Amino acid sequence: MTTGAEHGEIAEVGTPVAVDPDPVDTVRPWRWTTITIATAALFLALTNAHAIQGWFDERPPGSITEPLRGPIRAWSTLTADHGIDTPRAALRKQWQAAEAVRFDNERPGEAGAEPR
Repeated sequence: MTTGAEHGEIAEVGTPVAVDPDPVDTVRPWRWTTITIATAALFLALTNAHAIQGWFDERPPGSITEPLRGPIRAWSTLTADHGIDTPRAALRKQWQAAEAVRFDNERPGEAGAEPR
């Protein structure tokens, strides 16, 4: 609805119906975020235990890291033995095959042919 149109002016006056604004839900966004992060962490812990072990093995020895090395290694072995890490292993195999591709007469060991 506009007013002042007869004088060439247009001004918004809003809606003639009073509508209450939607209430802000302060619980569900936190719940959704928490569930999403927990699901992603669980999925990665199951399917990417090899990377977790590799990252952990790079940590310097200490009073916290040393007692955890065995359980993390066991978890990585367990997921590999049960085939849970099959998607990661398949993707890694494809990546290594792509890295091994050479162009023209390029030979491994030449300048520019070094793996990164």
